[in-house]
Amino acid sequence: MAIDLGKDPIVLISLSFLEILLIIIPTLIASKIEKKSILDELKEIGFQRKATTLKKVLLKIIAGVLIGIAFFFLSGYLISFFLNFLVLLLFGSQFVEEGINNAISTTPLNPSILQLIILIAIQIVIVAPCEEGFFRGFLIKKTHKKIKLLYSVLFSSIMFTLYHIPPFLVPLSTIITFFGYYFSFAVLLALTFILFKNSLLPSSIAHFTLNILILLS
Repeated sequence: MAIDLGKDPIVLISLSFLEILLIIIPTLIASKIEKKSILDELKEIGFQRKATTLKKVLLKIIAGVLIGIAFFFLSGYLISFFLNFLVLLLFGSQFVEEGINNAISTTPLNPSILQLIILIAIQIVIVAPCEEGFFRGFLIKKTHKKIKLLYSVLFSSIMFTLYHIPPFLVPLSTIITFFGYYFSFAVLLALTFILFKNSLLPSSIAHFTLNILILLS
């Protein structure tokens, strides 16, 4: 493995808190450029309570959970498809093996019950909301002011993918090997965000549902 972040669960927990910067830094920069308050920027990207009914909230929660669960069970088939029918066919087995061996691992090794609970809580409170706030709420909504929605979705999905397989940390073989998997999930989250009228709730729930299932599997 190129980087094994899960080797020490404490390190993984500590690094997870850095995801808050995905919200803090962009909103600070945007507030200066657009001459808005940070609070207004946060509201614009989706961090606000909108007047809605309990039925609609429950629908978003249920939809998010079901989308996360569905992608978890489909993820194995997606990875197999991209690896066996695309990457393997185009680049060969040695290329795929190198890509897998140099992937970043975030699976915690032998975490205690307390550490696992903390990791799950962080997924719910920090990781999913911050990533959704930036990649969906910030990137899609900001870029959509300048370009078509389709291009905004593609741009945010590519950025989400490269965030999880960063070019400055992993080789090209790893990026190509896992690009399809992360990109597919990013597009699904983007469509969820758009379908529910730019609400971060269902996409965040889908995001942390998948992450928690991966942690527990």
